[in-house]
Amino acid sequence: MAVKTDKAVVKRAYPDWVPEELRKLKESAYTPRLVSIGPLHSEDEHLKSPMQDAKLWYVNFLICRMTDGSPNCKFTVLEECVKAMKLLVEDAKKCYAEKVDNLKEEMLVVDGCFILELLYRYHLLNNPTNEESTGNTNDMPEGNISDPVFGSSLMRITVQHDLLLLENQLPFCVLEKLFDITLAKIQDPHSNCSLFEYVIEYFSNMMSLEGNSATSNATNCCLPSECILSLFGNTMDSENNGVAALNQSTRVYYHILHMLHEHCLPRDLPRGEDYSELMPSASNLDYAGVKFVGGSGQDFFKVKFTEAQSCLGRCFHRARFEIPTLCIYDSTEPFLRNLIAFEQCCPRVSCYFTSYARLMDTLVDSAKDVEVLQKAGILRNYLGADQEASDLFNNLCKEVVLGKFYFAEMCKQATQYSKRRWPAAVAHVRRQYFATPWTFIAFCVAFIAFGMGVAQFILSFLK
Repeated sequence: MAVKTDKAVVKRAYPDWVPEELRKLKESAYTPRLVSIGPLHSEDEHLKSPMQDAKLWYVNFLICRMTDGSPNCKFTVLEECVKAMKLLVEDAKKCYAEKVDNLKEEMLVVDGCFILELLYRYHLLNNPTNEESTGNTNDMPEGNISDPVFGSSLMRITVQHDLLLLENQLPFCVLEKLFDITLAKIQDPHSNCSLFEYVIEYFSNMMSLEGNSATSNATNCCLPSECILSLFGNTMDSENNGVAALNQSTRVYYHILHMLHEHCLPRDLPRGEDYSELMPSASNLDYAGVKFVGGSGQDFFKVKFTEAQSCLGRCFHRARFEIPTLCIYDSTEPFLRNLIAFEQCCPRVSCYFTSYARLMDTLVDSAKDVEVLQKAGILRNYLGADQEASDLFNNLCKEVVLGKFYFAEMCKQATQYSKRRWPAAVAHVRRQYFATPWTFIAFCVAFIAFGMGVAQFILSFLK
């Protein structure tokens, strides 16, 4: 996508389309359900109404925030937006990999302002003191009308989902320019945020470890069926928020999906390498003595394989395969698919999510593997049957090309460990005789009976 470097627009096409090989596997994962952004799905019949009216409602609301509500002031702000987009429309067209004749300045203004008002409205709804201090919503003539997006939980989540699709993006330079004309000029000391901060805050309920279900605020609730991922790399804590705000001005983003992709990456990125060896599945590793552990913390890629260093420790302590906990919801698959498609299409983007999907695809071969990972706290399956979760991971990497694999070292260690006989023997004994209290009691009774039989044999022999 065209981006800004030293205030100049770089003319470069960004990956905005999903390869046909990926699309045919699950077309619904790449198609917007309710709202179209940009030119690629603007002609889809099921998206033209009623969301187009909702877009215009939001645009009018945003323009009113910048003015006293008088028609002349509103026209002045709107005219400034249109003039700015006229200067950007040709560069915006060149941002898309395919020819887009239907991209006009009106579309950039409407879609861009809709997104900005959506971000700002979410900020106000989650910071009610800010809303009360600005008085913006109470001054609007439409204030007594139900919000077309946040008035419905289903609409709110569906719009949030659609804004993450690879084919449903605007060039980020368009959003930046409209932001400078509108939201950046709002006189509100309590919401003096950058565009980066507004975007991250809007998707924060999808990027927290446990979601926001603890809150009772209707606009902030996060039910299992409403989330995309409950785990992301850099959450919105105060420290990371400050660092992100400091670094975002130097980052280059193609679009919102690219921004979230970058935000999810860990600070210390692991090194990738070629890896072709097939690692055993989770159930086979468990049988070989590997202990799976759900990782704590917020690092999405913090995967570790550790084992005891001493010979005595290796005999009595199992190796640990630590993987961050992933909650699987209905929207997990489409979000992961769009991140993977973005990585596959853009050669300048690191394929960490593709590597993660390959890691989970290797570990999960059947419903039995899902059961092992669930017991370890690595997976929380809200889809229902374990087979559904298994099918999800088995299908994610179809038609996907993996260059550098970022979990190669851990997989090598796990594979080598699974080939040792002693850990497998110990694991077999534990599973066979110590899995439940009843098997443990039966083992003890049998052991005592065996000991008594041996003692009786020895005594009779001595006599």
